[in-house]
Amino acid sequence: MADLATAVTVLDANGRAGVPSLLISGPGMGKSSLVRGLAASDGVLCETVLGSLREPADFAGLPVVREHGVTLEAPDWAKRIHAEGGGYLFLDELTTSPPAVQAAMLAVALDLKVGDLQLPKGTRVVAGANPPDCAAGGYELEAPLANRFCHVEFTPSVDEWLDGMATGWATPPASRAVATDEQRVALVRSSITGYVQRNPEALDAFPSSAAQTGGAWPSRRTWAMLAAVLPHLRDDDNAAINAAVFGLIGEGTGVEFLEWRRNADLPDPVAVIENPETAFDWQSRPDLVWAVLSGVTAWASGRGTVEAWGPLIAAAEAGAPDVAGAAARTLAKARPAKAVVPAAAKRFSPMLVAAGLVGEAA
Repeated sequence: MADLATAVTVLDANGRAGVPSLLISGPGMGKSSLVRGLAASDGVLCETVLGSLREPADFAGLPVVREHGVTLEAPDWAKRIHAEGGGYLFLDELTTSPPAVQAAMLAVALDLKVGDLQLPKGTRVVAGANPPDCAAGGYELEAPLANRFCHVEFTPSVDEWLDGMATGWATPPASRAVATDEQRVALVRSSITGYVQRNPEALDAFPSSAAQTGGAWPSRRTWAMLAAVLPHLRDDDNAAINAAVFGLIGEGTGVEFLEWRRNADLPDPVAVIENPETAFDWQSRPDLVWAVLSGVTAWASGRGTVEAWGPLIAAAEAGAPDVAGAAARTLAKARPAKAVVPAAAKRFSPMLVAAGLVGEAA
C-alpha cells in the first residue's frame, strides 16, 4: 500500500513511460481529486469517463457510413483530448464497467486508440477502482484489461488529507520520478532479462485463481511495461520501486525479482564496454553473464552503435560462448545499416551467417 506521495511518483513514472495506471483505494479516498489535481498542476485537460454510463461504442467508436465507407467515430471526450494535444484520461469506477465496455477499453488503455481516432502520445491514462472487498456490486476486472494497467494501491495519511483540505486538493505532492537515458534503460533491461533467463516460468504466469486475474501478474506485456517504468524511478526510492514492481508483475514474483536484482548488483553497461576485461567477472553464474550482456546490447542498440563487441568477446573467452553468441545475434540485428562487424568478433561469424545477419565474408 503506497502513501500519497509514492502514488503520485508511480503515476508520474507510468505517465512518462506510457503505461496506464489503476488507482485502487477505498471509497472517498480522493482518487478523482488526485487525478484532477495532477492535471491542474500540469496545466492540461482532464477528461473523466465513467464506463458504467457508457456503451462499448463510446470507446470502440460509433460506426458511421460515409461516402468512402464506414468509419468509427470517436466520442466528444476523445476529440477534446485530441484537440488539446493530450492530457489526462480518467476512467473512473472501472470495475462498474460491464464486460463488453471493458473489452472496448482495451485499445484505449494501451494504444490510445478511440475508434479511428489516435489520441496524442502524451495522453496519460489513469483509472480508478475500489478494492474488491469495498466494491458494491459491479464486475470483476477482466484479465486482458487488468494486465494493461499498473495497479497502484494507496491510502492517504492523515497529514496528507489535512494538507488536501487546506489547499482544496489543488496541490498534490511533488513527484520523485526522474528523466531517463539509454544507460538507465539498459541497466533495468539487464536486470529483467537476467531474472527471466534464470526463472523462465516467471515470463508468463497467468494466475490459477479467477479472483487473481483481475490484479497484477507477470506477462510478456507487464515485464516490458516494467522495463519502461523503472528507469524513471530513482535507485534509492524503494517505496516507489516496490509499488511499481508489485503493481505490474504482482507481489509474489515481484519480491523474488527485487531480491534477485539486489543480490545481482549488476555493473553499469558503459563501464563494462569501456573496460570489458576488468569491470565484470565473466566466470560468474550464466544468468548474471546474460544480464550484463543484455544491458550492454540494450545500451548499444539504443545508441545505434557497434561499440559493444568487447564484452561479448571477453565473455566468450572466459567460458561463456553460448551466452555471448546469443548477445552477438541481438547486437548484429540492431547494428546500423552498413556497419561492419569488427574483425575481433570473427568467432561469432558462423552463427551470424547462419542467422542471416551477415554475409559469408564477415
